[in-house]
Amino acid sequence: MIKKLLALSILAAMLVIVAAGCGSLPKSAVAEVNGKVITREDLDRAIEDLKAQYAQQGGFPEADTPEYSALQKQVAERLVNEEILWFEADKIGISVSDEEVNNQLDQYKQQAGGDEQFNTQLQQQNYTVDKLKDQIRKSLLFQKLYPEVTKDAAQVTDEQAQQYYDANPTMFQQPETRTVRHILVADEATANTVEARLAAGEDFSTLAFELSTDPSKDPEGANLTPEKRDPEKTCLKLGTCGSLGSVPTTNSGFVPEFEAAMKKLALNEISAPVKTSFGYHIIQVTEIKPAGQQTFAEVKEDLKQGLATENQRTAFEAWFNGIKGEYNVTYADEFKPEPTTPTTAQTTGGAQTTGASTAAAPAP
Repeated sequence: MIKKLLALSILAAMLVIVAAGCGSLPKSAVAEVNGKVITREDLDRAIEDLKAQYAQQGGFPEADTPEYSALQKQVAERLVNEEILWFEADKIGISVSDEEVNNQLDQYKQQAGGDEQFNTQLQQQNYTVDKLKDQIRKSLLFQKLYPEVTKDAAQVTDEQAQQYYDANPTMFQQPETRTVRHILVADEATANTVEARLAAGEDFSTLAFELSTDPSKDPEGANLTPEKRDPEKTCLKLGTCGSLGSVPTTNSGFVPEFEAAMKKLALNEISAPVKTSFGYHIIQVTEIKPAGQQTFAEVKEDLKQGLATENQRTAFEAWFNGIKGEYNVTYADEFKPEPTTPTTAQTTGGAQTTGASTAAAPAP
């Protein structure tokens, strides 16, 4: 949940490099924007936030390396860009109230399953409520500011979408996919019992809900307490308990033993117990879609949305380029951004993103 929030806090992802001034700065300052000082403490806190995310992904740069120095500069630039956005939002009259922040915080608590689970998530990710509120405020501000400054971005017609589709046929090639579900148990004896009960005609979804140890046993209600669940939308009602969704037959993302067993299954066939590092799986494939080219009709709406999103990004970059010159930005020598092109990748929330002018709408 928190990681997702940080990913949504993409203020820097659509911004280009801000020109660095050469004035003097207060001691321990990283940068200054129209008199607003960004301190080393601000930078260190942002770096620590990234470390928490990299801890789950691996590969955080070591201190005193060129990679770490580059990361510091990128984060310093992100903080500068965020300050400019705060100034601009204030000019436009956009703000975020404490009530809005608290309402969003309450939603996260509900999604986590209550205060206790929420606090556990915070601790696991080395986060505090105050830090989370700060990220919520930034995200909400950007959610208000972004549509305001991109509202005049060009819309995408059916003809433009068709032209893009025709010019990029390889983007719409689909590999074979399989819709798969499973029941995960801890030991072989239990797996054999599950296999026998299925062979006797018991319902797969019901047994998954009853016996599986995987979160997929209850995909619709995994983040909800029982009283919050819609009785008509539970996995038992929908028959989706144990569902892992639709995945490519090859390079599915599952562990090798699971993928190998899944590939061998015919439609609706139920596997024998499959041992992996997670335990023992009983697997069923409920749909197989052959490889092929998606038709324009299948992708049209998603493609139009993707192209419209790219137009919005371009409009946002143009707007930011237009206002950034109004700001007096000074960086400490150690943190001055390297000269780059507007499409240089920038690190935000632990993920690599590119400038707004990067072409190509994503394939649906």
